[in-house]
Parts: sequence; structure tokens; C-alpha cells
Amino acid sequence: MSGEPQLYRVNPENRESERIEEVEFSRLGLQERRDIQEWVAANPGILGDDLLIIGKEFSGFDRTDERLDLLAVDWDGRLVIIELKRDDTGADVHWQAIKYASYFGRAATDEIVGLAAKYLGENQDEATVRLMQHLGADDLNALNNGQRIILASHRFAPEVITAAVWLNQQGQNEDLVTCIKLIPYWDARTGSLYVQASTIIPVPGVDDYLVGIGQGMQPERANSGSFGSKRAATYARNRNDEVTEFLRKVGVLATDGLPEGIKPDRISRWAGGNPHFRSYHFWYRRRWPWSNYGVSHRIELSRQWDTNSWNTLVAFKHWEGIAQILEGQVHPNQQSSNNAEIYVDLGVQDFSDDFAEQVAATLRKFIETITHVVDELAYSDNDDAA
Repeated sequence: MSGEPQLYRVNPENRESERIEEVEFSRLGLQERRDIQEWVAANPGILGDDLLIIGKEFSGFDRTDERLDLLAVDWDGRLVIIELKRDDTGADVHWQAIKYASYFGRAATDEIVGLAAKYLGENQDEATVRLMQHLGADDLNALNNGQRIILASHRFAPEVITAAVWLNQQGQNEDLVTCIKLIPYWDARTGSLYVQASTIIPVPGVDDYLVGIGQGMQPERANSGSFGSKRAATYARNRNDEVTEFLRKVGVLATDGLPEGIKPDRISRWAGGNPHFRSYHFWYRRRWPWSNYGVSHRIELSRQWDTNSWNTLVAFKHWEGIAQILEGQVHPNQQSSNNAEIYVDLGVQDFSDDFAEQVAATLRKFIETITHVVDELAYSDNDDAA
């Protein structure tokens, strides 16, 4: 018995069924770039993920003239390298995609925004907003927090499948490579083309049916389901869980009564991140010279693996000038040409009212102190320029 998918046309009136013929894309004169690539670019849901396409036929690498098919961003902020083949992958398509993924390993946020703006036909500000909406976040901190690969073809060479399975086994929490079969069917009677998209690596939903030891039925196993569905479930949980509720309370306590001139004008909708790291933003006033969500106060929570409690940090993010004003207080791992961050570690605590007051008092001090420094720096720079 064949394990390959089959497609039938069914007449509900006379209960007759007729098998639709599986064909080759090449037999129908269809091509990778002109046809398959355009279908996916127009509707990336074909690949089973909630993806935002930000590049097509990209060849802007600095030391090679190679060209990738499609570049996308997933719910998690990772860049997705999409390689499409028509009727057969050949033995090396995975290596081709791995190279492309490695080329984007050090891509900066502004470079990615620039790529998205060019592809989407938008300016930098519009592309920034589009990306934030896609991520369901108020910043682009998660953008390019990793890379992954989607390979799509009618058939896959055993070398490719073997390599994909092995690469996924090396991943800590998420699969690195997804293989999707695109099977064309031609209905000669109606002159219609159908394309069936099936994820074959990783095997979708298999963990939901495996018996293990310890805690019985667990509907949310680490590697089950697609990236899109897992990320959607994560955001659904994050919107109103104890972390988001705690940080909302902190925000009210910290900003209540602040003068309008220094009060943040917007806050995060919920605490973004993952089960082990969460962040919540308080955005600086959106007036000249600040724009594009470029300056914010932030509370970070990171779960401690040994105690399963939360370590809390209050941070301020700004560009390089603030490092000169507050020399010696910048976290050494967070300084770059574009920003500097100051951290106050509030220790491991639970989400009590007393702790909320402590975090709020620290955040309030940040806002009251640093806002004036930022203004002085911005306007003195402007006076110098004039």
C-alpha cells in the first residue's frame, strides 16, 4: 500500500469518486521562479507558517554573488531562508540553504528593516511598524534572534532528508529545518491545477501521540506543531498571564503622577519573549528628536533554571551618546554603535505587591533621572549642529 498522498474528485450526488492525476510541474511547463516562487511570495501560508516575506531573489551578500529564493520573518523574529525546487531537490539544496542562513547570522536590525522596506515598497518607518505588527511586539528586539530554513519541493533526495533530520536533532528546543512537499495534481476534466502542501520534516504533531513517563498527557510538548501555531499559542498565553499582569501593575505605579513632560506616552500591550525571558517596554515621548520607537525604558524578567523564580532587571535603551554621559554604568555585553543599556538587578523575587512597588520605584527613578539627561544631550547636539 502506497503511503503517498492521493487526491480524489467526489460527486456527492451519485457518490462516485475519481482519482486526480499527480503530475510533474515540469510537464505543465511551470517553473521555480516564475510560478512556484510567486505563489509562495503571494501566500506564504502555503508553507504552513505565519510568515512575512521581506525579500525575493536576494543577492546582496558582500563576498559572493549567490542568490536565495525567498527571505521571511516568522512569529518568533527569526529569519527564515526559503529554498524552492520544482520536481526534485537534488542532493545539496540543504547545504545551499545553510550557507544563506549563515550569511544572515550577523545581520543588524536596521539592515533587515532596509531589506523589508525595499521589498514591501515602503519607507523605513512603515517597514518597522509592519515588522512589529507581525511580531506582535512594540520593538524589534527579537528580530533576527536566530535563523531557520524551509525547503519546499515536489520530491526530496534522501541526502537532504537525512541531513534535515540530523540538523533538527541538534537543535535545543526548535527544529532548524522544515521540509515541505508541494505535490501538483492536474484535473483534466476541469482543467484545474491543485497543489497539496505537506510538511514531512519534522513529522507534524507526532509528539502528541507518543507515550512517555512522568506527567501523563501534555498537550504542549516542546517540539509539536508548526512554528506559527506554537508562537500564536505563546502570545495567547503571554497577553494576560501573571508576568504581564505584574508588569502592567508596575507600569501604573511607576508612571502615576509623573509630569506629562517626562511621562512615557505608551507601553507594551503584553510582556513579550518566551517561557524563560520576558520584556515590557515604556516608550519615551514621541516628539522630536525621538521617533520610530528608538528610545524606551524596559523591564526584563529572566527565569532562573535552578529555582524556577524570576530575576528582574530595569533597563534604559538609547544610542551611543548616553554611554558617554553615564560612563562606567553600561552593561559590557550590551553596548554597540547603536545603543547602550544600563541595568539595575533587583534580585530574585516573587510577584508580590511589595516587589511591584520596589520595581516601580526603580523605574520611576530611571524615568525622572535619565529623561532630563536625554533631553540635554539631544538639544545640545542640535545646538552644536546649528
